[in-house]
Amino acid sequence: MTVIALPDIAADLNFSAEAILWVNIIYLMSFVAFSLPFSKIISQYGVKKSTKISLLLLFFSILISVFSINDIMFLLSRLMQGFSAAILAISLYVIVVEEFEDSEIGSALGVVSSSGYIGLLIAPVVMGLAIVALDWKWAFLMVLPILVILLILLNGIDYEWATEKKHVDNKGSLIYVVMMCLFTYGMTLLDEFGIVFVVVSVILLIILFKVEKNVPEPIFNFQLLNDVKYVIGNYAAMITYFTITITITVLSLHLQYILDVEEIVVSFILLIAPIIMIGTSGFSGRLSNRIDSRIISGVAMIFICASSTIFFFVDFIPFSIILVGCALQGIGNGLFSAPNNKYVLTLVDEEDLPDASSVLSTSKELGKILSAGIFTVILSIFIGGQQLGLDHIGHLFIQSANLMMFICLLLNLSAAILLFYSKFRYDHVPNESAVRFFKRIAPEWAKKRAYEK
Repeated sequence: MTVIALPDIAADLNFSAEAILWVNIIYLMSFVAFSLPFSKIISQYGVKKSTKISLLLLFFSILISVFSINDIMFLLSRLMQGFSAAILAISLYVIVVEEFEDSEIGSALGVVSSSGYIGLLIAPVVMGLAIVALDWKWAFLMVLPILVILLILLNGIDYEWATEKKHVDNKGSLIYVVMMCLFTYGMTLLDEFGIVFVVVSVILLIILFKVEKNVPEPIFNFQLLNDVKYVIGNYAAMITYFTITITITVLSLHLQYILDVEEIVVSFILLIAPIIMIGTSGFSGRLSNRIDSRIISGVAMIFICASSTIFFFVDFIPFSIILVGCALQGIGNGLFSAPNNKYVLTLVDEEDLPDASSVLSTSKELGKILSAGIFTVILSIFIGGQQLGLDHIGHLFIQSANLMMFICLLLNLSAAILLFYSKFRYDHVPNESAVRFFKRIAPEWAKKRAYEK
């Protein structure tokens, strides 16, 4: 929703081209930094109670956004919104997986994905209409009644989702929060300080790993990373959200600044992908009960690759092809979400479910952070601190967008290849006739190596 309002927010609060991207970056940084520590707290102290607190926090943070008098105050409100969204995201996955049988999880996650896409569908329209008719602040205010309704419905639930209370690793949590904040901030800086922050965050990751090995109740079970299939699933989720975030940002800014399209028209163009997502996500969830989730997710990544290719040539193609690109992205994202969520979350034991859900959410938000951070660096190189919208920097923005979409294309290809590799490598049933043929013609050293494996 905020993407549509970025030009108006920037004009109202005097954001530069670099600072405007911090509207999303600081939200994502807060989300990623606190999601993993919250995974332990939420499951132990109650999902219902934690969700209620997050909704109240989101309510007050929106009020701060609306009444912000400068960019610092607005960014502070975005920090609080990321904090509350981290709790909501983890709670959602825990509730779904705990409440449904294994045979129903795919369909349930498909419904959840459809609901999320409905939010993506409604938000741009509401924001565009609010900006044209009233002001960008009214789009934020419209969310408040929805939060009140959610709080009332939550109070109507007479039971709680909770696990046995255990010790929370405060030291590990602190290291993780500092590490993610430094990494996120370092990714947005072009100078030597940015490199220092990233290096320090890597050092903190090593320290965290060593600390967690000696803690009875670690903040994260690093043993999960020994499962290559689990890692590939999270990587694919990260790359998908990397592409979604930057595509929406680039397309929105290109249409408004380069093609001079009004906000309301941009909002309807951005509706194409969410509309298709709604239709395909529920279908893909049901399909994942019959077909391996990695196959569905890999095919979805191919559709996303096609859309990234179209947006790479966005300055040379007719407007109708841009709409085709939006449709292809909608198909890809809709096919990907539910099967991949089911695949990742069902790889772990029940006691590791909070960790798995937080890592999955973190992977998605980390993809958003990386895309926003890399695009910030690219804009810094091509444009610097100049404001977007000036005629003499239009071609520089186009070059920045082209480079970013090329990066997306390469990453999507890598994710698709890894998903298919995971299916073939770990679930492949060898052809017995081919094995016998190999044994006849293979040299002795190869036979010995195969036997040892």
